[in-house]
Amino acid sequence: MDWKIFTGEIKSLSSIIDYKPDIIIGITRGGLIPARFLSTYLKVKKMYCISVVKNNETRSVVIEILEDIKGKNILLVEDILETGRSLIVVKDYLKNKGANVKTACLYTMPMSKINPDYYLKEIKLIQKFPWE
Repeated sequence: MDWKIFTGEIKSLSSIIDYKPDIIIGITRGGLIPARFLSTYLKVKKMYCISVVKNNETRSVVIEILEDIKGKNILLVEDILETGRSLIVVKDYLKNKGANVKTACLYTMPMSKINPDYYLKEIKLIQKFPWE
């Protein structure tokens, strides 16, 4: 995938999002660039990133969101969901802080444990993005 294809895909993703987020949060590393592009297309100025570490099969949020997000509409973004475990951990973290959370990614894979609220398609092979 090159930047031109990526831009077209992220525009397509933004066109199906029928949710007005107050904040967009990208999961580092893969979700940062899609989150930034979605913030432009959805006209959302407030954006954060959040990091997850993986220890064996366990995942933990390691960057806190310090802002009070109770009652805020959040769009949580990843690039691709392989297992989806990081997305699940961060979504639970944000919901426990009282946020309303919807999820978005470009692609999912068959082994994902979660279906995002917004995505373009399911793919069978891992996609390389232009920033990798």
